[in-house]
Amino acid sequence: MKNQRIFNKSFLFLFTSNLLVFIGFEMLLPILPAYMLSMNASSIHVGLVTTLFTIGAVLIRPFVGYYLIDNQRKSLAICASAALMIITMLYPFLNIIWLLLLLRLFHGVAWGVSTTANSTIVVDLIPKTRLGEGIGYFSISTTVGAIIAPSIGILIYDSFSFDILIWSSVVLSLLAVIALQFVYSPTTEKREKKPFRLLDMIFEKDVWFQALLTVITTLGFGAIITFVVLFGKQKELDHIFLFFLINATVATLLRPFTGKWYDKKGPWSIIIMSAVLGFLSLFILSYATNDLQLIIAAILFGAGYGTVMPCLQTWTVQNVREEKRGAANATFFSSFDVGVGISSFVLGILAEWISLEMIFRFVSLSFIVVAVLVYKDYLIEKSRYKNI
Repeated sequence: MKNQRIFNKSFLFLFTSNLLVFIGFEMLLPILPAYMLSMNASSIHVGLVTTLFTIGAVLIRPFVGYYLIDNQRKSLAICASAALMIITMLYPFLNIIWLLLLLRLFHGVAWGVSTTANSTIVVDLIPKTRLGEGIGYFSISTTVGAIIAPSIGILIYDSFSFDILIWSSVVLSLLAVIALQFVYSPTTEKREKKPFRLLDMIFEKDVWFQALLTVITTLGFGAIITFVVLFGKQKELDHIFLFFLINATVATLLRPFTGKWYDKKGPWSIIIMSAVLGFLSLFILSYATNDLQLIIAAILFGAGYGTVMPCLQTWTVQNVREEKRGAANATFFSSFDVGVGISSFVLGILAEWISLEMIFRFVSLSFIVVAVLVYKDYLIEKSRYKNI
């Protein structure tokens, strides 16, 4: 009988590498705008710090997905992690704004390669009957890294200097490269590729529905990362960090159960239930005036959004043939970037006209849309199954 273990040596080292990559990258995010301002950059330049990075990541992923069809995935992941390390080392040496912005574009490219390659490798390592559970566990490296890294970055920057922050990130990237050396990535079978078509690789048509759901779901996440700190200040919630901490903790603790639920029952019931919890979390958050209400909202968001995203990624890679997993993962991550980008842009405009409370109530409806669409898909699948 084939080994059905998830936590083998390769999985654990890949998990560790991905966690280090996320911490090393995310710890820079809250600091770079302040660093740009210290160079007398304009507000437009500060905005381009994120925009150019996102453009680089989205544009490279189609090419990565095509490359991963029949090429060695481990070597690409190692090269991407090494590139992240080298690019990070360059930040203190670039004192010209346009050069720093150009570096952000290349940083986005390296990030797009790394996240797509790592997520494709892990699918190869997880037993197919436990894919939902395995991806749920692996996504903890993403969730935890993204949650704790900004606080670590701010602490290092405030306590020491920007240079120390950069070198801390470099060390983490180096450790990530070392961890990848111990990952066994199965050699992919050489297949005859179709000619590269950019539009086909940007958007893997077999997962259009999952990509749409990902975009809609991340609208809520975009609202959180854009406005929750400002909302906390407006409401005089002194412990807004509890939202991030509890959200990550709940999402992590639930992964063993939600992953098994997915593998046993399929994507529909778990995503519908989680989407309803996501709706409730943002709705309750919009009325929060004390820590207890904030904690309740955080618990629900961790259980809701924190469950929907790994389920959507699993559903995405399950919906394609093995050789298309790289392209499917590229589509998933690009959909995530697009959703967050749309959310930050559109909600930023709306915030000029309506309150943050109304912003959260408005965007909470995105989870209801997800639940309705998934339920309709379930009915279609159920009808198709009966007609077989």
